Amino acid sequence: MKDILKKILRQKRGIVGLEAAIVLIAFVIIAAAFSFMVVNQGLFATERGKAVVQEGLQQASTPLSLDGTIFVRTDSTGTSVNCISIPVRAFGVDYVAMWKNETVVTLKVDNDAWGNVYYGVLYNNVTGAPYDPTGDKFDDFCGVHANATGNVYVNGTYSAYQATWDTTAVLAIENSNNDESLNSDEKGYLIITLASSDVAAVRDLTVVEIRLEKTAPLSIEFHIPESMPIDTWITV
Repeated sequence: MKDILKKILRQKRGIVGLEAAIVLIAFVIIAAAFSFMVVNQGLFATERGKAVVQEGLQQASTPLSLDGTIFVRTDSTGTSVNCISIPVRAFGVDYVAMWKNETVVTLKVDNDAWGNVYYGVLYNNVTGAPYDPTGDKFDDFCGVHANATGNVYVNGTYSAYQATWDTTAVLAIENSNNDESLNSDEKGYLIITLASSDVAAVRDLTVVEIRLEKTAPLSIEFHIPESMPIDTWITV
């Protein structure tokens, strides 16, 4: 009888031990699942934080930089400016998209201001490709005109469109690879043509702001010189 009781007690202890093992395994599985969830959420939060930081840095900086001297063209009286050339270059990136729908050029001349005067990348009316100003004078691509599709084309003769073209900014890309992006190995000239009623007089404060999509604007500010020769290009 004693032996039988001992066997029964041993079986109960085995059952209790098995139940404890099952409970322990359940706790381990729950802990593993919870740990995986925590780690996964941590990785997601880290990636999201990284993306937010990168986007913030992008919006706080501009990939465009001023690359040279600003030129202005005086009119036949020498008392005002009717064309401005601003050299720009992509900085810290492979390329900068300069499409018309993603770029805004704000202009202020003395008491007058324009929310957006940008008409896009300048094209060649002979080849149909983006215009490469290499070797040409600024006069050759200051007077531009638009076609039916909305593209702006160089006309080759500034005086023909000087009085009729509205105040407009276009981008001529030197060493262009025939797209509407400014690559790091290309140089752009933002050409601002001022209509006859919008010319900048001597000592006028001129402010140009180039804003790309999701970036900080490139702001350029200068005064028109007090004394200027007639019908020529000068630096500011």
